[in-house]
Amino acid sequence: MVGLGWREIGQTEERGISMDERSRRKILDILRVLDESDRPLGGNRVAQALALAGTEMSQRTIRYYLGITDREGLTAREGRRGRQLTERGRQELENAYVVDKLGFVAARVDALIYRMNFRLRQGKGEVVVNISTLEADRVRQAAAVLKEVFDAGLSMGQRLLLAGPGARLGRLVVGPREYGIATICSMSVNGVLLSEGIPTTNRFGGLVQFLGGKPVRFTQIINYDSTTLDPLEIFIKGQMTAVRAAVTTGDGVVGASFREIPAPAAGLARRLSARMAKAGLGGIILVGRPDQPLLEIPVAPARVGLVVVGGLNPLAAVEESGVPTKNRAMGTLMPFEELHPHQEALAEFL
Repeated sequence: MVGLGWREIGQTEERGISMDERSRRKILDILRVLDESDRPLGGNRVAQALALAGTEMSQRTIRYYLGITDREGLTAREGRRGRQLTERGRQELENAYVVDKLGFVAARVDALIYRMNFRLRQGKGEVVVNISTLEADRVRQAAAVLKEVFDAGLSMGQRLLLAGPGARLGRLVVGPREYGIATICSMSVNGVLLSEGIPTTNRFGGLVQFLGGKPVRFTQIINYDSTTLDPLEIFIKGQMTAVRAAVTTGDGVVGASFREIPAPAAGLARRLSARMAKAGLGGIILVGRPDQPLLEIPVAPARVGLVVVGGLNPLAAVEESGVPTKNRAMGTLMPFEELHPHQEALAEFL
């Protein structure tokens, strides 16, 4: 056990708690419900959310386990409104049951896409965004780099949001000496395609080599159902990207993902790609041909490959420039209208 008494299996005499593996999993189920909510929840709401996910748990049982999580500092009571997850609780969720979390990224993608309500024709509605933070005194340096990437078209769309200390981005409250940045997540492409009747299969996230300003091949790939973290987050922290080089010389390594759609939808996907770019959403780099490999990646029969630019590429370039960042891909849903054209959003810092 590392620091948390409730994680011990068997008798926990000093706390008077008998905790087995089944109880641990129940507690983690409750923590996940609170993590997915942007407001405090009472026992009744927690029970309803668990039931929708196929887990039956009585309110009495939920109250019992919430008493344990309160004592451990994993949850905090917010008066009569209920409980909310603490930062310690969020860290515990991230560290618990790695094997169980395989496929978590894929599941989160599906949930966010389902909840998207963006309307391409009106340019309104919620899209999936990544949430990033950096030190406030480095924001001007970061802004110059961000502008380079957006100007080069290696970002997901042309919009972002910068938020100062104390601002709220989804569940994140920006720290007193930080700036928060919301960028459009590439999974928003899936939501737009789905709204137009095109189902999308996510194959993997990876790194694409650019030569002479053109994408040539994938050099690294991570399947979404085989990871507990977003692939581009991994590549950024592993210092494996070369986005700034791609911007300045045309030769570099850029984050991207590979998707598949039904072959009959290829024409519509190309038209939607042009409309998304015009709306400032952007994202699709290449649309393949039926049954043909795309960037050396084979596709299933009667399918077409799509290559979509990575939404965290601007932050990858910032990290490459020596400015540390904290990134959470697929951080939340946000109204597209709250994101601003990058020239406008970055102007005050340049």
